[in-house]
Amino acid sequence: MNKLAEGIVKLKWLIIIAVVVLTAFLGYQLKDIKINADIISSLPDDDPVALLYKNIGKEFGGNDLGMIVLKTDDIFKKEVLEHVKQITDTLKYTNGISTVTSLTDVIDIKGSEWGIEIGKLVDEYDMPDTQEELDSLKYRVFSKEMYKGSIVSEDGTSTLIMFNMLNDIDKQKLAFEIKEKIIGLNLPETIYFGGLPMMMNDVSDLILSDIVRLIPIVFFLIAIILLISFRTIRGVLLPLLTAGISVIWTLGVMVVTGYEITMISNLIPVILLAVGSAYTIHVLNRINQCTEEDRKKALKTALAYIITPVILAAVTTAIGFMSFVFGAYLTMIRDFGIFTALGVFFALILSVFFVPALISAFSMYKSKASLEKNGKEEKSFLSNNILLPLKNILSVHPKYILITWSILLLLTFSGVFMIQRSVNMTDY
Repeated sequence: MNKLAEGIVKLKWLIIIAVVVLTAFLGYQLKDIKINADIISSLPDDDPVALLYKNIGKEFGGNDLGMIVLKTDDIFKKEVLEHVKQITDTLKYTNGISTVTSLTDVIDIKGSEWGIEIGKLVDEYDMPDTQEELDSLKYRVFSKEMYKGSIVSEDGTSTLIMFNMLNDIDKQKLAFEIKEKIIGLNLPETIYFGGLPMMMNDVSDLILSDIVRLIPIVFFLIAIILLISFRTIRGVLLPLLTAGISVIWTLGVMVVTGYEITMISNLIPVILLAVGSAYTIHVLNRINQCTEEDRKKALKTALAYIITPVILAAVTTAIGFMSFVFGAYLTMIRDFGIFTALGVFFALILSVFFVPALISAFSMYKSKASLEKNGKEEKSFLSNNILLPLKNILSVHPKYILITWSILLLLTFSGVFMIQRSVNMTDY
């Protein structure tokens, strides 16, 4: 490890330039990142039941069905019917929509003196205008089970508009377009969206909002902990920098290899920020503990000592995430395991190579005064107020600690049998 440590210090500028170039390249790829909220696409094709389900949805359009519900005090009003027709026409003239079924555009079958007459329930060129015509339409709708409770609610306050998407269309993109168009109509009635494609669009928005909201929070919390622990700008920036770069690399590789963000893999950035920063913390802590006057020599000594433990820590973590590849049913969970393990590997490489290279290149060593204080065992706020009291409790009362943890273990283990499974997308 001594030769590796010397090589890192010797090739510090090459390492820094390589990291900057690779980060710029993979960071640029993030502009093409996509979100896939379709859980059906995560069903494995090697499962005959899952394959049959996909084929049925593809052939009969069950997975391509979208719905819009328009709710008001009374559906059978002239202006409300015009709004239903407005929504129907908007859907009809949207590329990617194959069929539309609504109150103003549904087939009506009725008997006549010549047999069976097939036509439209409502003539779109001669919409009901008078109260008599509206009452007649209402009577006809509620006299047929195929309309009552399906196209129009039994209380007459809601109506359903259904549409099917083409198989080879980007359903999330089309769902977003439909939602924007319908909302853009500014209709006075209350409008609800339903169906798998529309739900996928909403889940996609939630995934994006989770990422945007959680990453700054995690950054802030980790920064506070690092500041309390190291009390230096270097101690805060370097762990966050390496973790942030590992996130960029991981997501960039996902884009380059054609993978998309799912409701599982959206956790990767948060996990890597927490896990990835730990390796840099170990490296920095060991460097800080070396009090040799020659700081370059101290850096090499610290690296030679810490590289093996950090590698082992990262490997065990990566193996844990890789277990998803062999034990998970859904492909989105397998992908999560692969790329999280890859991100851990990136964080390891950056902590072992990039961080020491930065410290050596920019002389980011501790000051002499800090080293003298360190030699006198200066303790941080975290050490004085949390770690040292905890250490004293553990050494003075080991039996009580073991008993307490045994009780907690039994209580938590009993909760394993109360875990409930749920695959309801609306709960997300």
